[in-house]
Amino acid sequence: MALPGAEQRLELTQADMLDYGSLVEVFMGCDGVFHTSSPSDLVSNYPPEMTDFEVRGTLNIVEACANSSVKRLVLTSSLSTMVWDQQRHPEKVIDEKCWSNLDFCRSKKLWGPLAKTMTEKAAWSLARDKELDMVVINPAIVLGPKVFGTTQCICTYLKGVKELPQSGLFAYAHVEDVAEAHVSALESTEASGRYICYERVISEEKLVELIRKLYPDSSIPSRFSKNGIPHLLSNEKVKSLGVAFPVPQKLH
Repeated sequence: MALPGAEQRLELTQADMLDYGSLVEVFMGCDGVFHTSSPSDLVSNYPPEMTDFEVRGTLNIVEACANSSVKRLVLTSSLSTMVWDQQRHPEKVIDEKCWSNLDFCRSKKLWGPLAKTMTEKAAWSLARDKELDMVVINPAIVLGPKVFGTTQCICTYLKGVKELPQSGLFAYAHVEDVAEAHVSALESTEASGRYICYERVISEEKLVELIRKLYPDSSIPSRFSKNGIPHLLSNEKVKSLGVAFPVPQKLH
């Protein structure tokens, strides 16, 4: 495993999200659990039938944490669970109290955001019922080096397979900052609730300008719809965890 320190500090094991017993067995002896798994790319390749899998698997993890030695579960959700609501006033700042509208997601066939929203809501309901200490990180699009492959979301835009968001804004975070937010959420005694995690927001025009500069041969739209509602976002809460977003941002 070509990860720094993996030989000394990393132990690999295996469990099935749909096999509750295997999860309890793996979690026994653990103080904390990070559930960071996502079955596929939320933007371009999320089949609607995966929604049930993600909800059931996450509920199994919550239940297993509640019935093992785990003291806190840190769940990776998504900013997409907050931004998709056509009824929200454009001047309202999107913060941790906001939720995406499920009917709107269905009408627009936003299966990834729909699944993430349903999953997180179900996880919160069960965690409260089981009195499990759970903290949720809601990252924007995550950029930076990955262990396995390239950032699928950016590749989707580069290939012209998916049109750019109509919101007029593009929020992103570096993977190292997102990782720091997860660790802080586990270790901080003050951590609670949801945390929007993004470093900055740029316009789609600026994004395209940057992509074309880095990838001159990329195929991306040159004209954009102006009908979308620009998102006003707040990342003040995650900064209270000590996440200062010091990593220089760049596309990899």
